[in-house]
Amino acid sequence: MATRACKRMDTTNYTDVVIVGNGPSAISLSYLLHGHRPYFNGHAHSNSMLTEKLHDSKTSIVNQDLEFLSEGLEGRSPNPVALLWDSLVHPDADLGAENPSMLSWKHELDQAKSHVVLGKMKPGGAWQNMEGSMQTLSQNGWMELPDLPFRHWLAKRHRRLDFSSNRATTGDVRDYYEEYVEAMGLREHFKDYHTVTAVQKLFCTNSCADCESGEVEPCCQNIRQNHHFLWEVRGYKTLAPPLRSPRESGTQETRGSSIGDGTTSSDEEFGPEAADSDSGSRCSGGSADKDLGEVDVDGSALSTSRSSSLGRKSRKSSCSSSSSQDLTNTFGDLSLEREEFCFVTPNVVLATGTYDIPNRLGVIGESSTSVIHSLCAFEQRLFDEDLTRTSAPICVVGAGLSAADAILMALEAGLPVIHVFRCGPSDPSLIFRKLPQSIYPEYHRVAMLMKGQVTDELYQPYPRHRVVEISHEMVLLKPCLSRPNPSRSPSPHDNDPSIVSVDVSLTVIMIGSRPDLSFLPGGGRDLGVVPKWPIDSKHNPIDVDPFSYQSTHEQGLFAMGPLVADNFVRFGIGGALGIANHLSQAAENP
Repeated sequence: MATRACKRMDTTNYTDVVIVGNGPSAISLSYLLHGHRPYFNGHAHSNSMLTEKLHDSKTSIVNQDLEFLSEGLEGRSPNPVALLWDSLVHPDADLGAENPSMLSWKHELDQAKSHVVLGKMKPGGAWQNMEGSMQTLSQNGWMELPDLPFRHWLAKRHRRLDFSSNRATTGDVRDYYEEYVEAMGLREHFKDYHTVTAVQKLFCTNSCADCESGEVEPCCQNIRQNHHFLWEVRGYKTLAPPLRSPRESGTQETRGSSIGDGTTSSDEEFGPEAADSDSGSRCSGGSADKDLGEVDVDGSALSTSRSSSLGRKSRKSSCSSSSSQDLTNTFGDLSLEREEFCFVTPNVVLATGTYDIPNRLGVIGESSTSVIHSLCAFEQRLFDEDLTRTSAPICVVGAGLSAADAILMALEAGLPVIHVFRCGPSDPSLIFRKLPQSIYPEYHRVAMLMKGQVTDELYQPYPRHRVVEISHEMVLLKPCLSRPNPSRSPSPHDNDPSIVSVDVSLTVIMIGSRPDLSFLPGGGRDLGVVPKWPIDSKHNPIDVDPFSYQSTHEQGLFAMGPLVADNFVRFGIGGALGIANHLSQAAENP
């Protein structure tokens, strides 16, 4: 067994918790780790059983039995603690009520834990990439973070909500998240423009000498099974922040409904080859990052050819020699200097979201410059290119909210659209069927266009069709007579009489996205509910304990937000409660 001497390492870069990602769920966890504690304020809930369970108003919710409190709750999250949080902060929200929160907050400094929040951009995660005029899918109150009502924040900025829809703009939400960090005194914990490239186990193999023989012996007989370890988190920080967000980076735009930590959109329709065989290789910076982080979770190297240099980490962390090498990256016309960083911690929280890598159709021609995979890039192309209503149509692929946004943007610009989607226009799985028409009239207009219930001379739907090939000014479509096999690679169909050829000016592919977990051993494929498969929020979320949010496969590794299928801000914050509860219990019972 591990001895007491090997349970703590001397390193100046040690911290209790490292949070990877700086979206709303990460910000909320930072607020709790900073020592803020929620207490029941006495407001009754329509669920009398929940109200009765909350009778102990002198004990913080963080220090109570979350399994007991969340028992029997139902809602739109698969995670019971997320439902508990939503019930406490937004009582009866799904019934249309706007009841006050059942929580009051206290700042208890003795409950604080040292932590850092690492984000590629400013606080807000993927919300930093959003344009300001688009409305969120969720109502404004559902976007707020602990102890700062969104409505009050807007009032201080002398802004008014759209009371007809009760929906905020993405620009307001983005600014709210960024200013929340400052207003709540969390700035010291946030490391902006920090990109994580490797997370791996770090073992402290302190050796000792036998007092009689003088023989040097390891402190543990079995380092893999019995030895205490910490996590080493490595990466680089950009010393000069970019002047603007990349338009053609390929980053998938988040919907206003989503938590946007940084994530697969649960409402998007996947293309026929969405299960990408090489998903790991497309991760941003994937090839460069493997040299830093390709170490198995048990400490052995994944690549035998590099086993000598990537073997088990031991003794003192190399974090103590953090370098400031002259690493540069070209960002548009701006050359950015990079500096390496490293932290050592017993607890790593994955809060990256799942919007890093757009899903691809996997068809011929998809890499053409006329093909776009993000709303942000599409909006920029509309601004840059001289397109008119007489131009060739814009082809939009997908049947989710992002595809609908692209259609609305094109129609509002007076541009013709062809809309390609594999399902039928009345398919019960379409997200539009779940949205109240009074609150989301724009999406219901798209749904009616898809069904042909209303017509627009600029819109032409192609239901039950799929794209089989893309050229610079043309797409080839084929009817979906049967569900395509996602494991089969597409092949040319030049002689197939059922192929439809359509002239296009641009092709916008909106079929969801997935997270970039290339900094984890094996890209995180061993962490999912379905082992060995890529992580995505709809089909294969990270497998965690439902109350602590700790990985069922790795001690000290946690996940929250869309990575565990909580795609809405109102539910994603529940992960912060679960993690804070677990860390508090662990501190009381070491």
